[in-house]
Amino acid sequence: SYNVSLIISSIIQYGIAFPVLWKMLKNIPSRAPEKSTLSTAKMLKYAMVSMFVMYAGNYISTLITSYMTSFLGITPEDSVSTLLTETDYIVSIIVVGIIAPIIEELMFRKLFIDRLTPYGEALAIFFPALMFGLFHGNLYQFFYAFFLGVAFSYVYIRSGKIIYSTVLHMFINLFCGVLPSAILASFDYEEFLQLSLDGALTEEYIAANMSSIAMLGVYEFVMFAMIGVGIFLLVRNMHNIRFKKGEVRFPKGTLADTVFFNLGTVILITACLIITALNTFVT
Repeated sequence: SYNVSLIISSIIQYGIAFPVLWKMLKNIPSRAPEKSTLSTAKMLKYAMVSMFVMYAGNYISTLITSYMTSFLGITPEDSVSTLLTETDYIVSIIVVGIIAPIIEELMFRKLFIDRLTPYGEALAIFFPALMFGLFHGNLYQFFYAFFLGVAFSYVYIRSGKIIYSTVLHMFINLFCGVLPSAILASFDYEEFLQLSLDGALTEEYIAANMSSIAMLGVYEFVMFAMIGVGIFLLVRNMHNIRFKKGEVRFPKGTLADTVFFNLGTVILITACLIITALNTFVT
């Protein structure tokens, strides 16, 4: 049962692992970013940019998996899409759309950024984003999760309020994960795609699946419109992106060793890579 699988994995990650992590990190000195209020217009802009970076990351993953299939004869398993398509719609909304964003934002933004900010905003943004990408344990998700992690981290750094990045995270998971999966599950999309490619769509087939085809068309139009606006906003405001330096500096030549080659980070990255390999190559 995909419903049971999703619920069990969520209990393990969010109900067991997250409280342990919180207990491990709670005594480390922390400092939240300076708080400020983001307007609705600002949040909409961040949502558009998030849509674009997610699409860009997904495109990179598609290129890599296509190369692996064409030249290496390896077809990676897209277990996440299968899980979302087969899981009950209500379960997906609750777990993927609500619980996951709340816990993951507390974990990868609040816990990590508050403790990394003294070392500079660049490290506080990109290191948790990398861990966020690896945490997903799936080649299809790594790049867009990393890019989204950067976007969510930037929003939290600039606002100091975890609610903003959490709302963005919920929007992305619901609009880009749960909603399209529900639409595709409402009719035989593979058959529709094949008939379209073969030029064999009939009036009877279209009439029988009109509502699903119409919803898919509207969804794709809205999605690509948002992506286009996101590209424009990111390019237009790229020169305004700045990362403040921290008051704590690493001695020259020690940054990589301190951040990436300590025992905890090595174990975490190794475990995530093993999980990614299993999810990619074992069907």
